[in-house]
Amino acid sequence: MEDYVKLFISEFKQYIKQLNRHLLILERDPDTSESISEVFRIFHTIKGMAQTMGYDPLARLSHRTEDILGESKKQGKVKPSVIDILFVIIDVLDGSARALNDNKELPGVDDILDAIDKVQKGQTFKLRKGTVNAERFSEVRIKMEKLDTLFNLANELTISRSRLATLSQEIDDDRLTSLNDTATWIIASLRDEVMKLRMLPLSNVFEFFPRWFRDESLRLNKTVELSVVGAHIEVDRSIIDQLKVPLMHLIRNALDHGIPTSKKGTEYRGKIEMKAQRERDRILVSVADNGSGIDIKAVKAKAINQGILTEEEVLHLNEYDVYHLLTHPDFSTRDEVSDISGRGVGLDIVKKTAERLGGRLLISSKIGVGTCFTLDLPLSMAIVRAMIVQVDGQRFALPLACVKETLYLNRDMVRKVYHRELLPLRDEILPLVRLGECMGCTSSVDRKSLVVIEHAGKRRGFIADSIVDEEEIVVKPLDTLLESPLFSGCSIYADGYPILILDPRGFV
Repeated sequence: MEDYVKLFISEFKQYIKQLNRHLLILERDPDTSESISEVFRIFHTIKGMAQTMGYDPLARLSHRTEDILGESKKQGKVKPSVIDILFVIIDVLDGSARALNDNKELPGVDDILDAIDKVQKGQTFKLRKGTVNAERFSEVRIKMEKLDTLFNLANELTISRSRLATLSQEIDDDRLTSLNDTATWIIASLRDEVMKLRMLPLSNVFEFFPRWFRDESLRLNKTVELSVVGAHIEVDRSIIDQLKVPLMHLIRNALDHGIPTSKKGTEYRGKIEMKAQRERDRILVSVADNGSGIDIKAVKAKAINQGILTEEEVLHLNEYDVYHLLTHPDFSTRDEVSDISGRGVGLDIVKKTAERLGGRLLISSKIGVGTCFTLDLPLSMAIVRAMIVQVDGQRFALPLACVKETLYLNRDMVRKVYHRELLPLRDEILPLVRLGECMGCTSSVDRKSLVVIEHAGKRRGFIADSIVDEEEIVVKPLDTLLESPLFSGCSIYADGYPILILDPRGFV
């Protein structure tokens, strides 16, 4: 019986998503006969499923909903009052799905059935505040825990493949070389297929927002429409699980700060676009509005008034620095705290989430045109290409995504200003970081290797003894006792020895 319940819940949740999508269409165009028929069909299916499972409250609610939809089918049009009650009914269905998922009793439906009777009689009813919930994606037909185990085993095979390749070169035996080539192809193919299983379309998280956005914009009295682009793009499930909260903060921020309150007699209509696009091994997820834009002077003044910066410090800020003041945990442009904003934590959460996922938050704005917040994230956090560098006989990995160029460095090329080492490099002065000194290593090598990295709009030159290789490495988390801002994780190198992965943020 337990298996049948899980199957019912899975199908039930999919139908709720479809209902939300069709109702949003009907709200814009009540004459859309296809959506009217589809909504009727879905409720009829839910009724049959609920009767089979013995879920009487769901069956009764679905049956009564069919009654009011039957009238709409005959007329070929859905009344606004019917659309309103249908949204409330979907909220009840969503609550029922969560109750079943948590093995709790189904909520009562008597009050919503009374509201349906009033709608049929042309009377008004009091809307209950619905709560739309986005689920974490613990299941996609198969248990994600099992898929994660399979993925981890594939990663271990990838590490073994690298060790086998090194051993094959050392022994130089034709049979071993042939075996290594075959194993390399099989393991790479296996890992790629497991990676594909972990990849989910962004629609899994994007589908939550249209209905939630409708309720929020109505509550704030904002005339605004939301468009969604790129929901078909697939990313690793570990990324998708953590996208909902930062995107919610960004959309709320656009609604509250970017889009003005609706006024009678005005033709202005706000627009917010949630867009995803893929660039090689990165995914860019942005939230852009056509609102008033960010007032740089106002942001500077607020930073001074709130004691975050002094007047002298503000004078040296560039546009990038001003925009990123908005992510300061204590900064807010609101004078009063509301249930939407004013505590100065929203964009700080967005920034920290992006960094935790190995990405960054980008901000651009133009007065009178609008503002765009972009999450620049990796497609996957499990496997990255890295540059292997050596310092005093110890090897470290640098994520290749942040490496811009490499060159040799001699002592006479370095300049010292106020105890800081700098390198004149073409049209810029590059601050230098000696990795050995940061990690307590010493080296007498005169000719060094310089790796130019860029993170959060800032460039640094990392000085190492030598560059060993470029390698695809499996990222493993560090034990909590070994956590350090200098390292983002660890891996196993081809020779079987552990290797630490440097985190550029810890050196900036």
